[in-house]
Amino acid sequence: MHQFKRSLFIVTACVLLSAISPRLFAQSLLSRNISIHIKGKPLGVMLKTMEEKGKFYFSYNSNLLKADSLVSLDADNWTIKEVLDHLLARRFEYKEAAEFIILRYAPLQLNLLSHKTATEGEEFVINGFIVDEASGKKLPNASVYERNLLQSTLTDADGFFELKLKNGGMQLQVTISKEFYKDTTITFLRDVNITKVTGKSVLYYALNDDPEGIETTSFGKLFLSTKQKVQAANLKGLIANAPFQASAIPNVSTHGAMNGQIMNTVSLNAVGGYNAGVDGAELGIIFNLDKGNVRSFQFAGVFNVVGGNVGGVQIAGLYNNVLGNVNAVQLALLHNSVKRNLHGFQLSFYNHVRGKVWGVQLAPFGNIANNNVSGIQLAGLGNVAGSRFEGIQLGGLFNYARHLRGLQVGLINIADTSKGFSVGLINIVRNGYHKVTLGANETLNANLSLKSGSDNFYTIYSGGARLNENAKIYGMGMGFGTVLGLNKWLNFNPELSSRYLYQGTWHYTNLLNRFDANINIRLSKSLALTGGPSVNLYYTGQYNAVKGYALLQDLHPNFNPNKRANWFYGWNVGLNLF
Repeated sequence: MHQFKRSLFIVTACVLLSAISPRLFAQSLLSRNISIHIKGKPLGVMLKTMEEKGKFYFSYNSNLLKADSLVSLDADNWTIKEVLDHLLARRFEYKEAAEFIILRYAPLQLNLLSHKTATEGEEFVINGFIVDEASGKKLPNASVYERNLLQSTLTDADGFFELKLKNGGMQLQVTISKEFYKDTTITFLRDVNITKVTGKSVLYYALNDDPEGIETTSFGKLFLSTKQKVQAANLKGLIANAPFQASAIPNVSTHGAMNGQIMNTVSLNAVGGYNAGVDGAELGIIFNLDKGNVRSFQFAGVFNVVGGNVGGVQIAGLYNNVLGNVNAVQLALLHNSVKRNLHGFQLSFYNHVRGKVWGVQLAPFGNIANNNVSGIQLAGLGNVAGSRFEGIQLGGLFNYARHLRGLQVGLINIADTSKGFSVGLINIVRNGYHKVTLGANETLNANLSLKSGSDNFYTIYSGGARLNENAKIYGMGMGFGTVLGLNKWLNFNPELSSRYLYQGTWHYTNLLNRFDANINIRLSKSLALTGGPSVNLYYTGQYNAVKGYALLQDLHPNFNPNKRANWFYGWNVGLNLF
């Protein structure tokens, strides 16, 4: 008898544990218990504290929830829902999506006034009116949908709806949703032959932290109907999965009015389609519109617009627009636009990323990244990096980087600060190296040089003259230099330059190429003495002097008259201003 009682106890305990354990492991975020004690702190601080204690994250529209309002709370072992009800005065409803709790502003309550619920053949017909609970006012544009069959409709201008559902032997859960109203779900049993009771809907909530969405884009406004935009506002974040969908146009789909809430594995669109997202492949002859994420492959003959993130390969005949992040290869003939970050490769006539870039932007016209860039920007016209740039910028006309940490190569290079290199005809670093040098050398006894760039690499524009009577020479040219700091007051500035020497005629090529090993001695903040030896290579095709001008080779008797090019040593000295 004792052994029987012991066995019965073990069996009973196992049955109880098997019933309780799934609930424990499947405990919702809202049912978790926390203790929190805060007095006179901003609501945003309270929510952050709850995130840390409950090990989850909140998602909400900061325009509707004032995070700077002051709150106080003493709660011991309250559920997350109880804390939120107290803090938000039941003006919000809460949806769970993975490790997030979505706070949806819904201060109002609605009701269903059922007019008809009846079985007609194989269909169950529900119609009636949706009204505001407080005022009794009939509500237009409310979404009414069955959570498992994924059939839906909208109330008309009088708040009336009719929903015809297949009576497939399962309980029917009809939910009413409208922006700023709390969701209401009703289970219908009457006149339905129930053979299966479903405890979980195929619909679930997915985080969408972009408050705008594709409905607000130019193409969304053009191709989505008013009903689809209303449905998107009412059912924001509500998603179901399906293996396949086909659309003729966004309004004509195998998923009907719920097409904007369904994530498909394969999506085929004859003209264009509208989905919650794609996790597989999507083909559109003209366009694809996706509210959420697209992963693996997407092709459209003209354009793609995606409200979430894109991963894999995205190709469009003209235009790609992604409101989230891109971790993909993105190809379009005309324009690629990414609202957040790019991690991958872009090829188009013009590319624009409003966030950060890790990868390559390639465009015949231009590339723009509003934030940091780590990689390569290559453009026929120009490149722009709005913050730190690490990598290579190659622009036909110009390059701009706010904080340069890499290499710029272009006709005009501009940076606010630089720890990199700018190579071009004009290099400007706003907070960089800017000098005016007045000096003389062995060839030209009056020189003016403008130096601009960074300590790592600066450009030199120079002009000078030998002012001796009846032995004049004029020179002009450009070069490059760098600053090697020896100590606070002493620098070594090696410079490489080339000057054209005018000796009374333009008919000949007279090039003086020189390497100057300059020592810079700082006398004050804006004044320095500079000078040093030089090595020169002179190339000339002029052998006859013009009256009033000198030939450089006549000033150096050791030149070989049978050679066009000759080496010689020289010097230079001057003052650096600024």
